Amino acid sequence: MSTAVNHTASAPNGESKVQLRTPSGKRQLIDKAATAFVWLAGALAIIPLLWILSTVAIKGAAPLVTAQPDYVKTCATKDGGKWVRVEQSQCGDNPAKPLDYRYTESGSYVAVGERLKGLSKSTEPSAVSREVVIGEPQGIGAGTARHFSLQWWTQDEGQATQNSSVGGAKHAIIGTLEIGLITSLIAVPIAVLGAIWLVEYARGKKIAKVVSFAIDILSGVPSIVAALFIFALVITIGGFGRSTFAASLALVLLMLPTVLRSTEEMLKLVPDSLREASYALGVPKWKTILKVVLPTCSSGILTGIVLGMARVMGETAPLLILVAFATGTNVSPFASNMGSLPTMINEDRRFAVGSTGEVRAWGAALTLVLLVMILNLIARAIARRGKLAEK
Repeated sequence: MSTAVNHTASAPNGESKVQLRTPSGKRQLIDKAATAFVWLAGALAIIPLLWILSTVAIKGAAPLVTAQPDYVKTCATKDGGKWVRVEQSQCGDNPAKPLDYRYTESGSYVAVGERLKGLSKSTEPSAVSREVVIGEPQGIGAGTARHFSLQWWTQDEGQATQNSSVGGAKHAIIGTLEIGLITSLIAVPIAVLGAIWLVEYARGKKIAKVVSFAIDILSGVPSIVAALFIFALVITIGGFGRSTFAASLALVLLMLPTVLRSTEEMLKLVPDSLREASYALGVPKWKTILKVVLPTCSSGILTGIVLGMARVMGETAPLLILVAFATGTNVSPFASNMGSLPTMINEDRRFAVGSTGEVRAWGAALTLVLLVMILNLIARAIARRGKLAEK
């Protein structure tokens, strides 16, 4: 059985001694096992997160910066060892040599007599050149060449099908941002005023505890329950139809407790001495809150608001129940259909694995992740600016 070993060390001034106790062998084994367990737990927490993010990034990156070209049959003949386009009428159904069929990507149509740059000499469908792929549209060998494009950011999905090489997410991005804005315009004032009431006017009172308990319950309510509540209230009882505004009301129920709780905590961090100093100067309570308390914790409140927006932008259930999906841009908040990134993912996930439709779903997922990441970076920047201002 191992025992602890005592070591004696002299203090720097030589007047006193410090007794050091080396852990026993059993204690060292327990400490190493605990350290290994912590590292394992951290790895188990981080590895799945990195795996998810890397999968979304790899599968969804292509449509964000590139476009899959369409292919157009082009009739060409050799001229001085290079392919030159000729009139389509000269080809016929079974053109004789030296005429041949070639496929070039859309947007790169060549005129009669113009050189066809970058084409492979081979006419096999699977032959790949430096710039284009030769092959039937949606056939063998087609759909692998890509080129830089802003199509994803500037075009709607429209009537894109499973194998369509066109279709962007402009409508979904605009819809997601609009829904988040409407939700924030409703939820933020209510949440901030509610937090002010809880901290400044009802602190210590029984009703404040009741309201705080209700907020805790609301923060744990699933999004689909909030959607069903708004559906019953607005559509079933109120008689209104499905709309973007109705979906935003459901998201308000999800954003409200997040912003209210974060604002409440920020208000509690403001020292009471600041309030008392303002009261001593004869400043009314409402003006003290407006001019002293809120500016002191404004960075923390703004951080909570931005994080609340990030929280609701990825919600899907309220959008599925309360508003129909649109493949085109629609900015009316009272329209019955509107595109959004979560619903775009839900719509495109039905396409076959490996199809361009499935790629659009991954692209929408990555776009949503990027939006949330940007909002989190904004929140961090606001919090950092607040800390610098305090210093």
